[in-house]
Amino acid sequence: MPRRLLHGEFVPWLPLFAQGPRRYRPRREPGSFVTLKTLGEQSRGEAPPAFSEHNLRPINPFWADFPHCNIFSSMMPDQLHELHNGAFDDHIVKWSTAATNGEADEIDCRFRAMTPHPSLRHFKKGISLTTQWTGTERKNMEKVFLGVLANATDPGVQLSVRGMMDFIHYAHFETHCDKSLVELDQAWSAFHANKQAFIDLEIRQHFRINKIHKLKHYVDSIRSRGTTDGFNTEGTERLHIDLAKAGYNASNKRQYIRQMTVWLRRQESVHKFGTYLQWAVPGYVAPFEAPVVVVPKQNNLLGLWGPIAKLLETSKRGKPL
Repeated sequence: MPRRLLHGEFVPWLPLFAQGPRRYRPRREPGSFVTLKTLGEQSRGEAPPAFSEHNLRPINPFWADFPHCNIFSSMMPDQLHELHNGAFDDHIVKWSTAATNGEADEIDCRFRAMTPHPSLRHFKKGISLTTQWTGTERKNMEKVFLGVLANATDPGVQLSVRGMMDFIHYAHFETHCDKSLVELDQAWSAFHANKQAFIDLEIRQHFRINKIHKLKHYVDSIRSRGTTDGFNTEGTERLHIDLAKAGYNASNKRQYIRQMTVWLRRQESVHKFGTYLQWAVPGYVAPFEAPVVVVPKQNNLLGLWGPIAKLLETSKRGKPL
């Protein structure tokens, strides 16, 4: 059946006379009204209790004048910061370590004792000594973490961790069906059904945690906007290497922020000029796309090729300019 887009949703197309009177959605979701009302009261100096209870900030939301906007529905899942860095690393690992007999030393010993396998990373030094992990390293930890906890802690803790690991696994699916979404929701329910173990062991007093609460909306987000891989920030994090790490390595490590800024500006200038030369000079290939700078003698351009080529090659190697 033909479809059309109505208020951001695909609905079956029917002639207007067959649909009857049009029924429009509410002008705005109740939650948005409450937030705007609270911000307005705060701006007038009334100090409403909801302002601090909801951790609001004194700002004028850009969506305040969007009559049919539910800004909260635009907050899509983020695998990297909500699952790997958030739910797993910030919470599950710390809680489970505290619930283990021997705590960090026991966890490290078990990671070191894991049998090496080509598809798994072997953490030879454990995990407690490293304070900063990459997303890939956390994924490798997730593959074996439940096995590390086997017979080392309370069964309720293991069941809760298993529910979270299953949830992370299902959330990574690139395609979903009703069955997979049911499994995703059941994994979420399994975590909640067994999380009381952390309270019984006096590791947690409550679970009012934003990153944990956000996971509740994954099923609805997937049904509404599609799978989570389309909203993962892990791809954009790759820019840290080009725009931060390479710039830092090009500095002398002193007052590096200023040097990184200059380095980035020069990189952009070189890139733009290289793009111009590709357009202006037949057969020219920019050095950021080829290992060697091509210098056609018939297009010397006022003798500037030598210094420009040297500048581009120096910049390409990541040395200070």
